[in-house]
Amino acid sequence: MVKKFMHWIYEKIVIDKTQITDLIINEGQVYWCSLGENIGFEQNGKGEYFQRPVLVFKKFNNSMFWGVPMSTKIKDKNRYYTKVLLKNIEQSALISQLRVLDSKRLYQYIGYVSKNDFMRIQEAIIDLVKFKSEP
Repeated sequence: MVKKFMHWIYEKIVIDKTQITDLIINEGQVYWCSLGENIGFEQNGKGEYFQRPVLVFKKFNNSMFWGVPMSTKIKDKNRYYTKVLLKNIEQSALISQLRVLDSKRLYQYIGYVSKNDFMRIQEAIIDLVKFKSEP
């Protein structure tokens, strides 16, 4: 696979110059988000604008939030994937890919996850942070 770092750098410059004044984000919402072309196993965006659905997990203000990338790949027995429904389609919240994002990266609102699914994601992230490897 050929990485498209130079194209992503150009898109990143365009995104950085974007002025968002009226976007109000809330926890539990899912947006198309320009995640970029990343290194190794970090989750990439797809397409011309390097986008993928991202769940707003924790809002710090209207400019910055913790985001959880979403995927249509379902891995039931993987504790780093939490299965949710988004617009009646099964998705996975990739909790190990939780990261701080600027709302300038958000492109288009998709929908929201249910309160039950959001609570399961919260619990999975808390468990991940508290996880201690066995001796």
